[in-house]
Amino acid sequence: MRRDLGLIVTGVGISMFGASLIRLVLMVRLKDEGALVLAATMIAWILPIALGAPFAGLLVDTVPNRRLMQTAQLLQALSTLAIAFALDSVIAVLILVLLVGCGAAVSDPSAATLAPRAVGAGDVAKGFAWIATARSAGLVLGTGIGGVLIEIVGERQAILVGAATYIVQALLLLLLRVDRDPRAENGNTRREKGAAMAGIRHLRSDRVIVVSIGGLAIVATCVTLINVADVFLILDVLQGGPVLVGWVYAAWMAGQVLGARTAGRFVGQRSMIRTLSWAGVTLGLAIFMPAAFAYTAVILVAFLFGGFANGMQMVARQALVRMRTPERLHGRAFAANDSVIRIAGVLGTLIGGFAVAGAGPQWAMSTAGVVAVLVGLGTLLMTREHKPARVAEATRAG
Repeated sequence: MRRDLGLIVTGVGISMFGASLIRLVLMVRLKDEGALVLAATMIAWILPIALGAPFAGLLVDTVPNRRLMQTAQLLQALSTLAIAFALDSVIAVLILVLLVGCGAAVSDPSAATLAPRAVGAGDVAKGFAWIATARSAGLVLGTGIGGVLIEIVGERQAILVGAATYIVQALLLLLLRVDRDPRAENGNTRREKGAAMAGIRHLRSDRVIVVSIGGLAIVATCVTLINVADVFLILDVLQGGPVLVGWVYAAWMAGQVLGARTAGRFVGQRSMIRTLSWAGVTLGLAIFMPAAFAYTAVILVAFLFGGFANGMQMVARQALVRMRTPERLHGRAFAANDSVIRIAGVLGTLIGGFAVAGAGPQWAMSTAGVVAVLVGLGTLLMTREHKPARVAEATRAG
């Protein structure tokens, strides 16, 4: 693994450790406020990524990516620091979580553009696999250790640790040699007509991406329902505590690591397309089984397999978009791609809040699981005969 990729991967892993720790604190802290408050917090985290894609993507395709990523991380660090001293105010927490999400809206596509450059053009999937592995490893440690850390040092101190991780990632980027300066490589992107929406238009014009990512978005809507439901399933139905919440999430993230490393070996578009479909089926089963059979062992095993599928689709989704997108549009395409999944996440979390409040966590999760399985199978049937010929067009367009 090259030096620059090592710096990017290490920084992503450390910051994801902090992000998962912060989320765990907020979930445990706000659980007693009710399902709708918990859903609102999760939505605040992902809303800037979902709705800010045109602006964030244009920034990534206009400003040097390393500097932009550092600025975003400093915003996240300051916002998280403020959360530590505002835990008693739900409104203040929601506003500050929105700011953390704004940083992520810029930082995530920046990392997606830098990682493939660090490994070379011939290892597209491998670069994304390392990024996905780092994210998952950070989440494994953050959720696995987080519950114990919260009980030892307290909620406020745990969030301070999370704030420090963003600063560490920004400092690591000072040592990075690789960069992407769109101004030098592609001219002034802002002069393009409708430049901010170019990434969305590009993805919308590609049938393979529309079907594959569209199906995944529906699955993501179902799966993100567990952002609300699983907390109530673990704490109320299984009678667990913060430590069990952490370990259940750690099982999911451990599966993500394995899935990302497996998907990193794939090189062709066909394998990426099929991976997205089969991942949807597996994700549906992963949220259906613990709802139908509410036992601790079942949820741990199901979340391990769900995480594996999630890791596979994370790599396949980004690699497929990069393979079929011109270089000059990479930032906007990645941001638009993330936006689709995040909007699905907002919708799923919102539905989850009402579904859990109205029908309970088990009914909500089992219904969502069945829908995800059906959509995954449908996507597989719709894409299995389609020839992914657009890669040549994307290459020439760049």
